[in-house]
Amino acid sequence: MKTQDTLGNLLIQNKRHLAHRIDELRMNNGETHHQVTEEVIALRSELFHFFGEALHSDESSSSDKFKEWGIKSGELAVKYDLPLDQALESTRYYRVVLWEFIKKQAENLRLDAAGVIKLASIIDPLLDQTVHSFSVAYVEYNNHILSLAREAIEELSVPVVRLTSSLAILPLVGTIDTYRSKLIMDTALQKCMEYQVERLFIDLSGVPVIDTMVAHNLFQVINSLKLLGVEVTLSGMRPELSQTVVSLGISFDGLSIVGSLYQELEKFGISQ
Repeated sequence: MKTQDTLGNLLIQNKRHLAHRIDELRMNNGETHHQVTEEVIALRSELFHFFGEALHSDESSSSDKFKEWGIKSGELAVKYDLPLDQALESTRYYRVVLWEFIKKQAENLRLDAAGVIKLASIIDPLLDQTVHSFSVAYVEYNNHILSLAREAIEELSVPVVRLTSSLAILPLVGTIDTYRSKLIMDTALQKCMEYQVERLFIDLSGVPVIDTMVAHNLFQVINSLKLLGVEVTLSGMRPELSQTVVSLGISFDGLSIVGSLYQELEKFGISQ
């Protein structure tokens, strides 16, 4: 059996030991020790197993396994909420552990310099490809998670609540900027059509500031809803907001405005 084949077999046989060796090195370097799950140990062992196969078979086609492993590992790092810099830092330990093991076995197997160079030509490119796949997968999966979270937050930030078969309320909370005004318009139009709303109350109790831009955005939303046949009533105009509106010369003429949402809802038979 060739020395390279023997070394590949030894890697496979010692894969779990090498997986745990990573934690030993991290602790020796003063890194905070975290509980390592069996899932992580199994994943590490799998990578060392692949390296053993690569040395034993000496086939370039095995590189697909490393790419798939990098993708799986990158997604797992995101699930464990591991920052990218720490995740990338941890990948260097695979290289350290691999060459530490190879150096020890090279002495036993009397591997010459030419043999070591050949091993490096196999191991290092595969490890670089693994790290690259890991990085790409981490960023893509992390962006996917952030996108889902953003969609969930956006949905909560514009909640059209159905009160009756034809009546709904849209309570607005927080600052209304250009992006959010577009979101309000899209969501309000979609939900009013979906719920077949005839009257929509837009409550401004949670809006801290009303300026000309906010007013303009509200007018756009209201006019769009009117085109769908939805009557819009504004509520929640606090005294300080009313004063700001007057001082800015903003006119709400032609709009239905009520001071108390509770009293207005009572007219429709909706009360506690």
